[in-house]
Amino acid sequence: MNVTLPLALFAGFVSFVSPCFLPVVPAFVGQLVGVADDKIPTRNAVANSLGFVGGFSLVFIGLWAGIGAIGNVLGQYSTVLRILGGAILILMGLHVARLINISFLDRVVRAPMRKGKPGIGRAALLGVVFGAGWTPCVGPVLGGIIALAATSETTLSGLALMIAYCLGLGVPIVLVAVGAVNVIDRFGWFKTHSVAISLISGALLICVGLLMVFGVLQKFASMLLPV
Repeated sequence: MNVTLPLALFAGFVSFVSPCFLPVVPAFVGQLVGVADDKIPTRNAVANSLGFVGGFSLVFIGLWAGIGAIGNVLGQYSTVLRILGGAILILMGLHVARLINISFLDRVVRAPMRKGKPGIGRAALLGVVFGAGWTPCVGPVLGGIIALAATSETTLSGLALMIAYCLGLGVPIVLVAVGAVNVIDRFGWFKTHSVAISLISGALLICVGLLMVFGVLQKFASMLLPV
C-alpha cells in the first residue's frame, strides 16, 4: 500500500469541502440532475454525475501523464525533479493554509451553465471544462498531488495517486447528485471549520513536500507500513 494514497484521497475531499468550491456544488448538480420539478430519475442522475467525474478525471490524469512524460525524458535529472516537486508541494501547502497568497491560483474559470434536459454527454463535457479550467481551492491542492504523482517511483503508483484524488473529489459529488440538498446540508460542519481544514491540509502538503525535498519520503513510508 502506498502511504500517500490516503493523503491523495483526503486532498480530493478537502477540495470538495473547500469554502470556495462547496457553495457552487448545487449549481453543478443542477446541471447534472435538473432543478425543481424537472429532475431526472436517480439512475440517470448517477450516470450523469459519473460522467461529470469521468470528464474532470480524464483531464487531471491526462495532465499528470503529460508531466510524467516530460519527467521520463529528463530522467537523468530525477533528483532535481524530485526536489522541484517537493518545493511545489511546499508552496501549494503554504497557499492552501493561506500563509502566502499565489494570486493566479485563485483565478475563477466558470463552466458554462446551460438550460435543457441533463444528459451524460453534456455532463461529461461539463466535467472536462471544469477540469481544464480548475477553480479556486481545487487548483492548488490538485497541483500538489500532481507534483507528488509525477515524482512517484512507478507509473502505477502515480496513477493510483491521481485516481485516489479524483475519487476523493468525485464521490461526494455523486452522493450530492443522488441525495441533493439533504446531503449538502451535512457538510455544514466543514463550512464553519474552513480555516482549520485549510491549515491542516496545507500542513500535510508542506510535510510531504519537505520529505520529498530531503529524499526520505519512501523511507518514511516504509517505516509507517513495514513489509
